[in-house]
This record gives sequence, structure tokens and C-alpha cells, in this order.
Amino acid sequence: MAIIKELSSHLADLIAAGEVVERPASVAKELVENAIDAGSNRITVEIENGGITYLRIADNGCGMAPEDAPVAFRRHATSKLRSEEDLAAIGTLGFRGEALAAISSVTRIDLFTRRKEAIAGVHLHLEAGEIQVNEEAGCPEGTTIVVRDLFYNTPARMKFLKKDFTEAGYVLGVVQHAALSHPEIAFTLIRDGKQVFST
Repeated sequence: MAIIKELSSHLADLIAAGEVVERPASVAKELVENAIDAGSNRITVEIENGGITYLRIADNGCGMAPEDAPVAFRRHATSKLRSEEDLAAIGTLGFRGEALAAISSVTRIDLFTRRKEAIAGVHLHLEAGEIQVNEEAGCPEGTTIVVRDLFYNTPARMKFLKKDFTEAGYVLGVVQHAALSHPEIAFTLIRDGKQVFST
């Protein structure tokens, strides 16, 4: 009888998520870095309950085309690399194409994105990494990602999270570090309906 078996794609995604997503702050870090790489000059981060139940990142970057948005949630799908030579000249914060796939596998996500030249944008709704809704939508230029119910399908991971106030502090730290390293970008953090940080 064979002992070694290939993992199901769902289980493999959950394991990959564990490498990328430890807490709401790690989700915020990945999504803020994506917003910076998209050429944004304004990024808003909004959280509720420390980012555990609700985390929204909105940017005014380049946005995604309707055909690119679903592909962005696949593992190792990236716009940053085309060949081996590109690995020696990486000039972006993220490039592996793991973040969105990992985050989506342990959350419920709504993505709204529109390119500057497009009349309409696209809305995707994903649960546990599976696209449930893919539709045309009116939305501003750039990308808005709403992440809800972190670890809803992996409750054992919830016990490693701290209190809401502590988790919110970690998210604030992520936004402050990004703001310090990118003074040309206007950052805003809203926590439970109140603006707590702005540059």
C-alpha cells in the first residue's frame, strides 16, 4: 500500500496560506505592497476588530483588466516575472504570486478593480479560494480588496491571534513602515470607523 500521497489542492493552499498569513497584519502587508507595486499615490487601510473580521485596502493604482483579475488569485500567477533573467532584476516588493492565493484560501474576499482607460470595472467574490461571483461593476480607478472573516475555515489558527487592540496595533505598524519608506504616497488608516493615521 502506498504511503506517500499527493496533497489535495485545497490542503496545499491551506499550508501555503500558513506561510504567508499569520495574522491580519500579514494580510495588510501583502496587500499594501501590491498597492505600492501598482503605482498608487493614495492607499487607504480600514480595519474592524483588529482586522480579523474586516480589512479593506483601497488604492488608486493601475487596476486590473477583467481577464487578469481571476488569474491573480491562482498560485504563482504574477505580473512581475516573465523569464529566469527577471529574477536577477526584481524591482518590486512582491513577485512570487503567492499572496492573493494564500489570503483567499483562508478568508472571504471581495475585489473591485478598474483600469484607468476602462468604462467599467470588475467585481470578484471568493470564498476559501474559489471564485463565487465574477461580474462587471462600477468602481473607481484602482483596486479595492475587502477581506472578511480571517481563518473562518481554519478555526485552529484563530487561537494564535491576540486581542483586537493588539492585532490593530500590528496593522498600524505595517502602515507606518510603508508610509516611512514611501513618503510620496498618502496613507490613511481607519480603525473601527475612526481615522487613526494619515500622511
